[in-house]
Amino acid sequence: MPRAVIDRESLDGQQHNRWFAGRRDFFVTSMLKGFYRTASGFLQIYQDYLKTGSVPYDEIDKLVGTENRKGCLWRLKDDCHQLWRHGDAAFELNGSLLDWIVGSLFHEAMKLKENIYLFEFYAPLAHDRKGVWRQEIQHFCGGECRRFMERISHEVDRQMENLGFMFGRAIYLLRTMLPTQAHNPLLLRYLIEHRDVVGELWSESLDDIFKDMFHGVPESGYCLAAQSYFDGNWYEKSLDACQEALRLNAHCDEAMQRRGQLEALLRKTKENHQGNFR
Repeated sequence: MPRAVIDRESLDGQQHNRWFAGRRDFFVTSMLKGFYRTASGFLQIYQDYLKTGSVPYDEIDKLVGTENRKGCLWRLKDDCHQLWRHGDAAFELNGSLLDWIVGSLFHEAMKLKENIYLFEFYAPLAHDRKGVWRQEIQHFCGGECRRFMERISHEVDRQMENLGFMFGRAIYLLRTMLPTQAHNPLLLRYLIEHRDVVGELWSESLDDIFKDMFHGVPESGYCLAAQSYFDGNWYEKSLDACQEALRLNAHCDEAMQRRGQLEALLRKTKENHQGNFR
């Protein structure tokens, strides 16, 4: 390959890396959103499986998808690859582990999907309406067909248990990674606006999460989010975040100063709005 072509490809790669690095906070936050959707989707499937003992093919297909119609687990796997497959493993060891676990989840779910397809679409051909093995099937392959289907059934049970365990490990690992995202205002804003995610994934309050992320000073998380909201001209949301910080620490100087600034801005905005209608 000509040297100029190699240099051009190297330059394009460097530009892409800089572009991605500049938007990393967005992609990490997007990954967390996708993780929550995926984990919630699997949890519903798993709960139904515990009640009924079966896993509908359509539900697993929706979770995994295909190359032309990627499901949420497939997209999550791609997102984790993009974030951590080529990252600094020494600096982001937990990220590399999460990438590995999510990749393992994906491949296990793909095998589960194939087994459910075999069991759901081929097993009925071997049974009559009463669930009794058809004589022609019994005559053709003896007990091998029955043993094959029984083995598939056992594999489905094992794979569901494996997926449940691995999702649990991924949820735990993601929780341990949150303190490394204390600098990510987009993630903080997402957590503030979706407290149900915090409760459902980790059974903790957002105050406790922020306390861990900000070295025992949870109001700092709300203050950083308030700054981000303010920079984006989301003044009411910024004021709400300040109020949350003051709820935790009534003497937080940063929150008190910004609250005064925001109340003045909102008051002036309201007066201007009323003046336009006089």
